[in-house]
Amino acid sequence: MISRKLVKTVSFPARSKPHMLRVSPNGKEVWVQTAEANTNVVLGADDLSVLSTEPTGNSPVTNAWTPDRRYSIITNSKDTIAQVFDARTFKEVKRLTIGQGGTNIGFSKDGKTAFIAVTGANSVAVVDVQKLALESQIRAGREPQGLIVR
Repeated sequence: MISRKLVKTVSFPARSKPHMLRVSPNGKEVWVQTAEANTNVVLGADDLSVLSTEPTGNSPVTNAWTPDRRYSIITNSKDTIAQVFDARTFKEVKRLTIGQGGTNIGFSKDGKTAFIAVTGANSVAVVDVQKLALESQIRAGREPQGLIVR
């Protein structure tokens, strides 16, 4: 039998609706998107202290780090933007207009291209990671959400 115990809780503002959390590639932070408060909260992984709280678009849903670990891209389900945050300073450096309802993010093997499923646009946004620019949109089936990049 596995023994489980609660180690620590983190308080978020009422009705902020923490939606997704991901541990940074270096294991030092936990990034949490709060869907109703429209923020990205970065916690210290060791003690879950709040390191940063930054505004996002409407209803942030997830994030993913670029393979070089320089940036983290955050998608927003009720907005037309994806946001690029500096992984060291936690500050937003760029907004990309991708269409309504960005969801999951994947990267090419070489790390030069990000692919973002965009449910409201029935497409996959193709982002040049080096330029931090939207390159194109690939038409997809109805309301794409998940994706696997090989």
